[in-house]
Amino acid sequence: MRKYKSKITSCLSLVLMVCMTGAGWAQNKKELILKVSELETELQDTRSVLSASKQEAATYKAEMEAVNFQLEELKTTNASLLQNLTNFTELSSKKTDNISKSLETLRSKEKQLKTINDALTQTDSVTLALLTSFKNVLGTDAKTGLNNGAVTVVLENTFLFNEVDKNFTVVENALPVLEKIANVLKQQPNLRILVETNSNALEFKTLKLTDNWDLSALQAASVVRVLMDTYGIAPERMQAIGKSEYGFDGIETTTKIKVQPPYEGFYKTVKEMMK
Repeated sequence: MRKYKSKITSCLSLVLMVCMTGAGWAQNKKELILKVSELETELQDTRSVLSASKQEAATYKAEMEAVNFQLEELKTTNASLLQNLTNFTELSSKKTDNISKSLETLRSKEKQLKTINDALTQTDSVTLALLTSFKNVLGTDAKTGLNNGAVTVVLENTFLFNEVDKNFTVVENALPVLEKIANVLKQQPNLRILVETNSNALEFKTLKLTDNWDLSALQAASVVRVLMDTYGIAPERMQAIGKSEYGFDGIETTTKIKVQPPYEGFYKTVKEMMK
């Protein structure tokens, strides 16, 4: 009996141990399932984070590529701008040189024009002074004015020669007027004098002359000779021209004493500047 009770006790102990062991395994299984569930949750969260990270990385990559593209464009644009700036600088330098040369040429031309203008002004001043002197000295004794730029004194041939169709010698009554003219001419010793005479005689019966060419030439030479011999005007300053009745200014029987302005000096100045 005791032996049987001992076996029953042993069996109960074994059953109890098995039950306890089963209960332990059940508890562990439950914990494992819970742990697996937690791990799955963490795994899902990790996957979500990983996916978000991948998306963010893709976004960053796209943005980086865009930035790199813009950077390359900026580099290209910058290189183009630098080249344009270099070209502009070179062009600007050339333009500056051209402007400097143009300004220098302009200054030279202005200087030339000033010189010409001064020379012309001086010539005009001499002409005006001479015309004024003749008007003041001659008054109503003779007509004075400008003819093609030359100061001109007009004397009637009847005043100089009386018988215009016969005489080619200056009469004594005309000498005082010629003296006044000579005195003015002496004040401008560098000016040239041209004596032109128109004659219009109709017949030459008593004269050993062929026509009015001869007569007007002799009359002009007579005036030149008086200015030279009587009043001391240098002969190299004067020319005598006979125009007969075919004078360009008409058929008036007049003698014109033309004093040429000092254009030779003016033309010489211009010629020198044109070299």
